[in-house]
Amino acid sequence: MDDKLKRLQQAYNDIEILDELTLATRRGIEKGKLHQQKTRATERHVKWIASSVAAMFIFFTISINTLPAFAGSLEQVPVLGKLVSVLHFSKGNAGGGVIQDGTDVNFITVKQQEGSDQIILNFAQNNEPQQIANSFHMKFTEYPNTMTISVGGARRFSAAKDLETLKQSNYIQDAYQIITMDDSAIRFNITFNEPVKYEVKEYKDPAQVVIKLTSDKENTVKLSPVYSLRTMSMPYGEEIGMAEEMLFELEGLRVLKDQQGSFLVEAGYYNTEAEALAQLKRIQSESGVDSLLIEKRSNLQIPEFISTEKK
Repeated sequence: MDDKLKRLQQAYNDIEILDELTLATRRGIEKGKLHQQKTRATERHVKWIASSVAAMFIFFTISINTLPAFAGSLEQVPVLGKLVSVLHFSKGNAGGGVIQDGTDVNFITVKQQEGSDQIILNFAQNNEPQQIANSFHMKFTEYPNTMTISVGGARRFSAAKDLETLKQSNYIQDAYQIITMDDSAIRFNITFNEPVKYEVKEYKDPAQVVIKLTSDKENTVKLSPVYSLRTMSMPYGEEIGMAEEMLFELEGLRVLKDQQGSFLVEAGYYNTEAEALAQLKRIQSESGVDSLLIEKRSNLQIPEFISTEKK
């Protein structure tokens, strides 16, 4: 038995291994080593990415929890939906949306960016995000630079509390609600503290209107004063609404807030005092309204407070 085992061992030792086979074996071993090195490198790269992502997540979490300003800016940052249209203004007027009812303009936020600010209006129905914006209208006027925003079919204006926060914008001096006698519409004014360029976009899913503001100081020319045809100053309430209704058919009609926080109805403004006086006489003869007066005002000037006594 031992002799048989010795003969088998000798036969195995006598087997001739060809050079080509030896070369192929070495190449196979080398390829195996290279593959193993690549696998280890890939594993290290994956581990590095995973650790980096974890570090970023930790930093983001710490930032939210430790920096109040950063956390506050993320509280109501809405995710923009699908772009419906970019509004085209004609003589300062533009509009969009569709006619519907029961809407709540539930919040307005300002998003500050380098070189521009965004004012974002959001719509809701029954405390749920609305998919399509209500019919809305925007009008830009000067003396002072003001954008008046009207939303039809709006039964609630929860965002009224947010108007004060719009003053955080670099371009906004004031923002305030306007009285309207229609219980299915809301209106508010945004007054700018400098000449601005504006771009308005409408989105859906969810419904939003975004106003982008940038400075227009480069193209500013010195504008001459105008002569505003206006009512005396009045507190916020039905008196303002009734005065506006009496002058409803006049071109250039708008409601403004004065320097002391009271309100007035303006029946247009004119380049000369003579033009304003002629229009005043025309209104008095045709409608019987005799409560209007003339105020001289520069471009960015807020209207003066004018009481009955001062008149």
